[in-house]
Amino acid sequence: MKRAAVLGLVLPATLVTSVALADDKAACLDAASKGQTLRNAHKLVESREQLRICAAAACPAVVQSDCANWLADVEKALPSVVLTAKNAAGASLVDVKVTVDGQPLLTKLDGQAVPTNAGQHTFHFEGVDGSADQQVLVTEGEKNQRIAAVLGAAAPAVAGGISADTGGSSSPWKTVGWVLGGAGVVGLGLGTVFGVMAMSDDSSAHCNASNQCQPGPLSSARSAALVADIGFIAGGVLLAGGAGLVLFGPSGGSAEAPAASATLVPVVRTDGGGAAIRGSW
Repeated sequence: MKRAAVLGLVLPATLVTSVALADDKAACLDAASKGQTLRNAHKLVESREQLRICAAAACPAVVQSDCANWLADVEKALPSVVLTAKNAAGASLVDVKVTVDGQPLLTKLDGQAVPTNAGQHTFHFEGVDGSADQQVLVTEGEKNQRIAAVLGAAAPAVAGGISADTGGSSSPWKTVGWVLGGAGVVGLGLGTVFGVMAMSDDSSAHCNASNQCQPGPLSSARSAALVADIGFIAGGVLLAGGAGLVLFGPSGGSAEAPAASATLVPVVRTDGGGAAIRGSW
């Protein structure tokens, strides 16, 4: 009776141990299988976690050996990044949260390398100074890839090197200045063209020593000369006025200020010529 009682106490403990060993073996095999699948899919961060399980001493020797070899290969190929951030003044920031492709990565920056799967990723930096996104291609096998962000950076300049107006509008006086300057350049060009025409017509008039000339070419020469004079004078005035407004005009302005435009139009008549300015202000 005593012997039977002893056997009755020992058998349950043996069964519990066997079941535990079977469960551990199944977990090791499952981790080994998942580790290989994830490695083949280039999800090296997740693969490393599974291979660490099956490479543990509690797993069967054969499984442990294979997982240890696979783990070494994954560790070698697994890239890592070092994330840093600065504010607009150039000071390094620590209290910055970082997500990668919308998933949490860091709650603060510590300067340590972070393992990351290879591929194109969006790193989003968020702190009290602002936020910033960095599109980065992480290369497999590259260690300690530097990714830096600047939070609260100043607004970029607009095309042409002119800083963006914080009020959302540009000065109407400067706009008028540019229009006047453009009209002035057109006027000077018009004066040059008609000046050349005047010299050509004057040459064609064939004036003699008594200043008797052919009336047709002489009249054309006089008309062209008049237009040339007006073009030079008006062009010079407009160009000078426009330059003055651009350089010294008020920088502020209303967003509702009307657009300005001006056009210098030559006018040629039978009795002479001239130029007219058409525009709106």
